[in-house]
Amino acid sequence: MYHQKVGESLKQLIDEVCELQVCGNFDGILSLLNNMAANHNEIIMALPDFDSEEVLLYSDNNLAVYYISTPPKMLYPPHEHGMIAISALFKGTETHVFYDRNGDRLVERSRVTFKAPAVVNLDINTVHAICTYDNVPNSGIHFYLGDLENQERSMWDVSGENQRQYVHQDYLNSARPLN
Repeated sequence: MYHQKVGESLKQLIDEVCELQVCGNFDGILSLLNNMAANHNEIIMALPDFDSEEVLLYSDNNLAVYYISTPPKMLYPPHEHGMIAISALFKGTETHVFYDRNGDRLVERSRVTFKAPAVVNLDINTVHAICTYDNVPNSGIHFYLGDLENQERSMWDVSGENQRQYVHQDYLNSARPLN
């Protein structure tokens, strides 16, 4: 179900990802999204003007698609998706802080910065945080291969402690300026 009116090229992209998801063609999804990130002009033109940083574009039982623009110099808390998540970044950079679980807390494993155009593929077990060190926001289309709206998942404080049920407003409220 579409939650926003989007242009034809973005609708076609989402429909193709849906078809590939149903067929189990994960490599096809990655190829399609790599192509979109590198040739993003039609997708940008197909996006409505948003007044927020995160907008649900499409969702069903197998797929959720968001437009996400990470504001500059902000660190969002560690969280998991409980499903494959793919970020097709078409503007700016996005730094992912990857964590390993250590009992009830998280331990930072690595930080990787992706520069557009890039596709970031996160497996079902990934725990990560997101930020951008740039002075301008980034932009991308994020694809979650499952029912993200009803998925039980966890989030932690930016310190990697205090594991709790993911609640989106808590996630947004827990973001902190980068030091």
